[in-house]
Amino acid sequence: MERLSRFLSFASLSSPPILAPDHTSQTPPGMQLPRTNASALLALPAEIIHQILTLLDPISLADLSQTCHLLHSHAEDGKLWYDIVQEHVPAQRLLSPGLCKTWRDLYAAHHPYWFLTRHKLWFSDKSYTGTAMTGSLIVARFDPRRCCIEAYRLVAEQGDHTFEQWALDPSVIIHAFNPRLRLWLDDPVIKLDLRSAPLGKRLQKEILMPTGNAQGIRSLLFRSLRVAPANQNRSMLLWPPEIIPTPERVRNHSPSLFRSDSQKPKTLADASDTTFRIRKWMEFGSFAVSIGLRMGEDVMTFSTLPEDSYTPTKEKPWRGIWVGDYAGHGCEFLVVLQPDEHAELSNSRSSSQESSFSHASTNMESASGGAISVNENETDEQAEEAPYSGRLEAIKLTGDPNVPRGEYTFIADDIGRKGFIRIAEEQPFLGARVVKSRGHVAARGFINHSYIPSELIMISHDRLAQYWVEFGHISFYSRVNIDDYLGFNKEQPQA
Repeated sequence: MERLSRFLSFASLSSPPILAPDHTSQTPPGMQLPRTNASALLALPAEIIHQILTLLDPISLADLSQTCHLLHSHAEDGKLWYDIVQEHVPAQRLLSPGLCKTWRDLYAAHHPYWFLTRHKLWFSDKSYTGTAMTGSLIVARFDPRRCCIEAYRLVAEQGDHTFEQWALDPSVIIHAFNPRLRLWLDDPVIKLDLRSAPLGKRLQKEILMPTGNAQGIRSLLFRSLRVAPANQNRSMLLWPPEIIPTPERVRNHSPSLFRSDSQKPKTLADASDTTFRIRKWMEFGSFAVSIGLRMGEDVMTFSTLPEDSYTPTKEKPWRGIWVGDYAGHGCEFLVVLQPDEHAELSNSRSSSQESSFSHASTNMESASGGAISVNENETDEQAEEAPYSGRLEAIKLTGDPNVPRGEYTFIADDIGRKGFIRIAEEQPFLGARVVKSRGHVAARGFINHSYIPSELIMISHDRLAQYWVEFGHISFYSRVNIDDYLGFNKEQPQA
């Protein structure tokens, strides 16, 4: 983009003038002479100019349209703006600009909030009711019928809760897990329509949204100020935590609840495209409104994940968004990562975590007998049957009062030969690869958290199970396909 800008600058401003020979004395009346300062860019064929403009971002394209009539006509081309809008609406094919006259008008109507639908998946530092440890997971999408950007909470129900004894160890309980997932359509978290805010006043302005299913609930959406990596330090409360891979982090604590202009971006370059904030409060009666009284005001900070970090590949097929069964806590969402072979655990892990990791490792190594011990009769063919290796990490996107959002829930240090235990020969895990793992547990309030020995049962690329050795039970995890919740007028799938 920088090279393209230099080219445009050179072509339009720095190109030498095209001088015409002096034939003024022979010029017939009414005939125009060639322009003496024509740009090399303007002399290009229309097809090439169009191809160049496809490389521009929307702001540059809008700026270019103000330079001259010819470039204005090129920059107004509906095909250019259709591609820009479509790029910000993944998994949906748009057919018309809907209530807007042109694709350019549609883009301008929701600028600068198209990043919401482009990233589609967002998780917060607090729940929608303000609980800090649980968080929320929302899905943002574009409604072409009403030309609005909206986001709803993705919620999961455990379904029929049955259990059975494990054939390998009858003292271990296997909890069935058939979650039902859906968007909470009755209560939008974000709703931006064509009248949400006047153009040109949206960067620092907080946008009032018609959300909340109860009278008196108010909700404002606003952009967050990015914190450069060089300015981040351990004393800052940042969202998301370091263990979650994301290109940007922002502060998620402010005594003034981020009301100060210094805590909001002044330019688009200052604004984070991977985080945003929502301010919520409750008003009781017209008198409270007149005096500006806000009850229970709080600010939620949302972040997203790079799509490639949760998109499975042939080499890393367990990457993705998952939903897990956490018994009395209900269903929780997590992201399963498969870092590069030599990647280290996050530096944010405390020394107490290091100690618990070491303690769990010692317990794993010293275990004898039972399902937790490594298969001494393991053959090279068994251990290397699956071409997978490296670490597998599961991080909570939503949490519970014991282990909150933004923390590991389990880690398998090596799903290859080093972590191999056995190939399951019993139902319901027949043929599944079983590897050593460490489960993250804590008392209420995330007190005395530690890692305990566990087993990860790799049933398929869409289904995992975790044997919590000390607890004597097995729980399941199912893959979630976020794109299934971006469309309209279709039944929402089960996980």
